[in-house]
Amino acid sequence: MELPVRMLFANILVEAGIDHVFGMPGGNTPFLFDGLYDQQDNIRTVLARHEGGAACMADMYGRITGKPALLMGQGAWICSSGVYGILESYLAGVPMIIIADTSDYFNLPLHGPYQNGTGDYGAVDFPNIMKSTTKFTTVANNANEFLHGLRLAIKHATTGRPGPACVLIKWNVPFENVDPELISPKLYPLEGHLNTSPPCISKSDADAIADLLIDAENPVMAVGRGVHSARAYEEVQEIAELLGMPVATSYMGKSAIAETHDCAVGTMGALGQKTANDIITAADLIFAVGTCLAPDNTKWLSPDFINPDKQKIIQIDIEPLNTGWSFPVEMGITSDAKLALKEILSSIKTKSPKLDAKKRIAELQKKKTELKYFNDPCRFADNVPLAPERVVKELNDVVTADDIVVLDAGNNRIWMAHHFQTKKAGQLYAAGGAAAIGYGVTASLAAQMLYADKRVVCVSGDGGFMMHLYVMEMARQYELPITYVILNNSCLGNVMDYQVPDRRIATEYPTANFTEIAKAFGFDAIRVEKPDELHDALKKALDSSKPFLVEAIVDNYPHFKVMG
Repeated sequence: MELPVRMLFANILVEAGIDHVFGMPGGNTPFLFDGLYDQQDNIRTVLARHEGGAACMADMYGRITGKPALLMGQGAWICSSGVYGILESYLAGVPMIIIADTSDYFNLPLHGPYQNGTGDYGAVDFPNIMKSTTKFTTVANNANEFLHGLRLAIKHATTGRPGPACVLIKWNVPFENVDPELISPKLYPLEGHLNTSPPCISKSDADAIADLLIDAENPVMAVGRGVHSARAYEEVQEIAELLGMPVATSYMGKSAIAETHDCAVGTMGALGQKTANDIITAADLIFAVGTCLAPDNTKWLSPDFINPDKQKIIQIDIEPLNTGWSFPVEMGITSDAKLALKEILSSIKTKSPKLDAKKRIAELQKKKTELKYFNDPCRFADNVPLAPERVVKELNDVVTADDIVVLDAGNNRIWMAHHFQTKKAGQLYAAGGAAAIGYGVTASLAAQMLYADKRVVCVSGDGGFMMHLYVMEMARQYELPITYVILNNSCLGNVMDYQVPDRRIATEYPTANFTEIAKAFGFDAIRVEKPDELHDALKKALDSSKPFLVEAIVDNYPHFKVMG
């Protein structure tokens, strides 16, 4: 019996466990959205107000759940505005499914209809745009190709190192009917295509790594977003405690271990803590897990920071090309982080190392105190305009271990990365693949949807928030009690920091009043200009059951003024 392709499309989503769709109907995708109408008990369809915001929300969904959401809309805008968030997923390794149309209007691609994206003369080339920003892209010319392409996109998005996968559809596809029994090649149950175990370390390699870790005098674990992706929090902490080994994180790995833990030494690299950086430089062995040791996390590959001529490096990554990419390694292992750490942990316990972990941790605590770990005096500044570090410190005081924190891009993320101390593993979400300004403003909406029983706070700058004012209407519409904290310094701070002071251009502007804007959207809002007002304002916002905005008027001095 023939069935509408839009119904079969929705059935595949349900079969794959994809329960959230973010997007805006347009082109011929409204006819696919129609297929979601009868699946509202299984699939939540979220109307975003901008394709870029929808992509950021889909990215956040993938980070939180470990499975893909669907981003869907008209090709012209998904392949332009939507790439704003798709780039983050691609570079950060986050699963996402994308469906967009080629807008060829009744199969007229050779005659240049407006908005056409087939790549023919007179058209934009959507397939090449998406192939350059996704793991997998295919063009479906008919229902048969669409159904197979969608299932393959789901497989590619979730297998190995995750990432976005795209199906572009021709105009006729949503209107077709097809008999599932006559599709060729046959559509087998989707589960059989997804039953692929992630790569795993061998026992012999786990034993060899255990020996290297036990024999090292000053080992350090450097962990990245791969630990978040694998949910390897317990294993990271247990190995650290067993060996008395410090744990540093990349920027996207921040909160892979609670930064209040005795073994935690904070973030590494250009945005990181002196504690983490000093310990990594002094280590004789660097155990890198779920991080490719990218330049921004390694002081631009400086040999004064990490020197493989003097340090042994063990690197574990789910993508084999990432091991030994930036630095030569003693051992490079292709494995899911959680599976690898479990095997290594088991091997270490079997070997019963004769080392004094408690003594190592005590010495580490002493060093952390000496280096003022999360205790920099600038965090207590009484300046007016407010010191950004003081805002972060006050936020740190009111945020609990059960709260979720989402960072944006720009200088505000630098203050947060450097001065906000996470209290629980997995507490903080930070975009760093592309790190588009405004990412957190939109992505945090998805976080609040998924963490309905938790308090979600997003920290943003005035530049990023101004790009996405529509998020306040979405928060009202979907009844999301999110808290936005805006560091308002009336400039694009991170860009301005690199301009000659007397030659600044296109980075400064009049101070916006976000408090009044927020109130017009139905938010509760407070503008804070004095340090002694911060604590109460932030606490009131986080204790509210309604959307709330705290606007902190901060100084615009360069981010490197206090970080060096």
